[in-house]
Formats: sequence, structure tokens, C-alpha cells
Amino acid sequence: MIDFRSDNTHGASPEILEALARASRGTTTSYGEDPITLRVRDRCREIFETDCDVLPVLTGTAGNALAVASMTPQWGAVFCHVEAHIHRDEMGAPEFFTGGAKLIPIEGANGRIGADDVARAIGGDMAIVPACVSLTQATEAGTVYSVEEIAALASIAHANKCRVHMDGARFANAVVATGASPAELTWRAGVDVLVFGGTKNGALAAEMLVIFDRTLTAELELRRHRAGHRLSKMRFVSAQLDAYLADDLWLRNARHSNAMAQLLAKNLAAEIVRPVETNAVFARFAPEVAARLREQGALFYDWPPFGAGVVRLVTAFDTTEEEIDAFVRATLSGEARDRGSPRHR
Repeated sequence: MIDFRSDNTHGASPEILEALARASRGTTTSYGEDPITLRVRDRCREIFETDCDVLPVLTGTAGNALAVASMTPQWGAVFCHVEAHIHRDEMGAPEFFTGGAKLIPIEGANGRIGADDVARAIGGDMAIVPACVSLTQATEAGTVYSVEEIAALASIAHANKCRVHMDGARFANAVVATGASPAELTWRAGVDVLVFGGTKNGALAAEMLVIFDRTLTAELELRRHRAGHRLSKMRFVSAQLDAYLADDLWLRNARHSNAMAQLLAKNLAAEIVRPVETNAVFARFAPEVAARLREQGALFYDWPPFGAGVVRLVTAFDTTEEEIDAFVRATLSGEARDRGSPRHR
């Protein structure tokens, strides 16, 4: 079975599992006052080159909803891409945690919203109070925002008294893809809070709020507690993040998954319908090809928002070249398969 449904379907990095075993030895302070959690905070301050605050949580949905709620009153508006996870996939969590704020979806090519589009939406004639601009990095289309694009969006947001939230479920993949530093992609460009993902890139269940606007920290701490994400044994979440950041595991995992996506896109005999910038490939298959792949055990999702016949293929930190080769060969007709997959020609 070759599983390209999502990086969520894969297991955990051995380094992270080993860190969990180490964290289980002995006793330590609870509720996030343990040395491991404090070490994660200090490591983030090194990585982001600033005195940010860090609050671990279990899920990206919780992180996004809490971050947005800290920036947005009940009567406020949150501007995001029409395909954003907070809009399409989080069961109204941002609206629930804000107490009723309105999400304003904005169209944008290849998963990105533009500064002009945001300016028009903020300046529209709706009876709303602009409060937050939410960006997804990497986007739901597998693409990335450049430093300049983020800075332009943040400038519009801040000029209109909005804060900037970044959903970084695949932030590591974006850092690798852009070549920019974590600081350049976040606070230096105007991001106020980043939800830094680990789960999709080798962790079990570990995300963290990285708070650059530290005036938000006190409220976020209270909101996290009330939402049930202030764990008594926080060290087991922090141990994952500690191992994730140590020796650049987060970058090594992302570099591998991005490279596997490039290899897949290069060798597929199919139309690639979106730029391949991180670890997602959107390809258009004929119905008989998709059926043949599934008959042979391949797993992947249809992606109708991107057109008829389009599927999403997501690679992960442990995807192998052999899996890529087997999948590519399975897309070929019998005669073409006998000639060998493109990678072996």
C-alpha cells in the first residue's frame, strides 16, 4: 500500500519516540513549568531570533482557534483564503472560540491571497470590524508566501488595525522551500502569532503557539487553559517539540518530504495543475488511471476544487524513492510499464 492521502497518515520520527521515552523517566514539574518546556521556549527564541513566547498545544485546530480568538472580538472579522483550513476544515472552531466573529474568505490564485485583495475586503461596505488577517504557510495548494508577500499583507493588516495570524501546520516545508529564515518569514515580515506545526512533519500530536506580539501572551495562556490544552503532563508534548527542533530535525524532515514531492511531480506522466513548492502534488489523472492505482492499493484523495480528475498526493518525512517509483509505474499502461518508469529511462 502506498499512502499519499496526507502527511497525517504517517508515523513519528524515531528521534521523537525516543524523546518521549526519556521524558517518562523520573518526575518533574507539571503544567508546562518543566525543564523540557522551558528548553523548547529558549530554542524557539534562538530559531526566531527574538524574545517570543511559546505555548504548546495538542492540535493545529486548537492553536489556530486560540490565536485568532486572542486577536478578534466577537464583533470582529477575520480575513483568510477561501481554501484556508480555518475556513473549510475546523468545524467553526475560530467562530466558536471568538464567540461569533465572522470569517471573510478571499479568492486567490494557488492558495495565496494578495495584499490588494485584502485591502479591498477590509475596505468593503460590510458592517464588520476588521480584526485579523490569517495566512496559511505553506498554503492548502502546497505553495508558499514569499517574505515580500507576507510583508505586504502584514502592512495592509496593521494599517487597518488588524493583527496577523499564520497557520504554520507545514511551516517547516515553507522554510525549506523559500530558503528564508524563520524570523524573515514571521515577525520581521509582520506576523503576530505563528501556529508552528509538528504533527504533519514527524511528531505524534504536538503544535505550538509562537507569540511574537507578547501583549497577547497573558490572554492566550488563559484561553489555552480554558480550552483544555494546558496539559498536566505537558512534558510529553514538549518532549516531541524538543526533539523536533534539536539538530534541525524539523528542517531535515521537511527537506526530505519536499524532495520526494519534486521527484514524484517530475516523473508522473500526468498534468501537474499547481506549482509544486512543498510536499503536495496536485495532478490530473484519467478516470481509468485513478481506478487502476486504487485497485493496486494506492491511497490518495480526489481534489475537485482544483478541477475534474484532479487528485492530491502528499509526501512525508518517511516517503521513499521506492514508493515514488512504484506509484509512477502503476500509473502507466502495461506496455509503458514494461519499458520502465520515467525515472529509470
